[in-house]
Amino acid sequence: MSGAQQSIASARERAFDILEHGRRRDLTSRILDWILVGLIIANVTGTLAQTLPEVEQTYGDELQLLDRICVLVFAIEYVARLWVAPEHPLLHSLSPTRARLRFAATPMMVIDALAFVPFVLELMFPGVAAVRLTRLVRFLKLARYSPALATIGRVVALERRALLACVIILGGVMMAAAAAMHVVEGHIQPDRLGDMSKSMWWSAAMLAKIGGVELEPMTATGRIIAAITVMLGIFCFALPVAIIGRGFYEEIRRRDFVVTFAMVAHVPLFAHLDAAAISDLVGILKARTIPAGTVIIRKGEPGDSMYLIASGAVQVDTADGKVRLNEGDFFGEVALLTRERRTATVTTIRSTDVLILDCDDFHRFIDRNPQVGKQVRAVAQERKNGPVDRTG
Repeated sequence: MSGAQQSIASARERAFDILEHGRRRDLTSRILDWILVGLIIANVTGTLAQTLPEVEQTYGDELQLLDRICVLVFAIEYVARLWVAPEHPLLHSLSPTRARLRFAATPMMVIDALAFVPFVLELMFPGVAAVRLTRLVRFLKLARYSPALATIGRVVALERRALLACVIILGGVMMAAAAAMHVVEGHIQPDRLGDMSKSMWWSAAMLAKIGGVELEPMTATGRIIAAITVMLGIFCFALPVAIIGRGFYEEIRRRDFVVTFAMVAHVPLFAHLDAAAISDLVGILKARTIPAGTVIIRKGEPGDSMYLIASGAVQVDTADGKVRLNEGDFFGEVALLTRERRTATVTTIRSTDVLILDCDDFHRFIDRNPQVGKQVRAVAQERKNGPVDRTG
């Protein structure tokens, strides 16, 4: 790889870290996020303000300029995210073109693309005030910067089939209850249950409100139908809640896996592993929270594991001075290749979450993946004449 290609690759990796928080959320990444969030809010607020005649008359040109600036920034952001897509750990195995196409189809990138639709519509239908309101779709871009909102969207998307089944069940129960009540009491209360539209309204009220005292059944059979409808209403609304709750749990696990995957993929020792091997490796990592001021490893101790910092910071006391390691950094990787004694002491600066890979677990892992073992031994051979571990 030429020097120019190396520079481009390094710049793309750095851009990925900033845009997609691939390794750590540093200050530059946070500043960029706040700038983009500010532009989204300003664009939506300006769109709403333009619906006021006095604002449109006084500040219409300025708000139009603001919108064009926002569109330009969003376009640069979109192109930049496509450019860095090959750096995504889950897309490493694909060619750059396929990686970008796959990334462009992700929900958040689709939302980013939809943000340009209002601009196109305004060019096609200039002067139509109603078209301007389509800019409000850009409000959905905030989901990228709100983990909770983004999680809800992913959960609903992943559980869409089960949720659709819940809607079908609810619709079936509502129609069945409405039909039964119409047959039993339609002739008794024709003003309220005389046709299916009125009966459907009663059924929906019973299912949603868990009640319906404004319409009291006049017959014993009607009261039984109403009681059953209430109980089925509880079931119909509890079922999607359970599905979404389960989806949240799975999404949290999936998100933790992706974060861990990205961290492991950045460790030089594992840089040559394919996605399947890294996924297997992620499964044997152990998570641990270590309080501030705790010595994680001490100089002179035998090395039996390596550590990846998920959050927090540690201080490494070496013969050459003190070194600070932050989120996304790792230490102790030489212990996976040899049980040499540590050459430095590592202490947590604040409460730190680490992922621990034990030497024994790692060797069992390479027993199951002989090709990975060959790659690791090749790395060990390359590093034999130089320091390979930040802490020994």
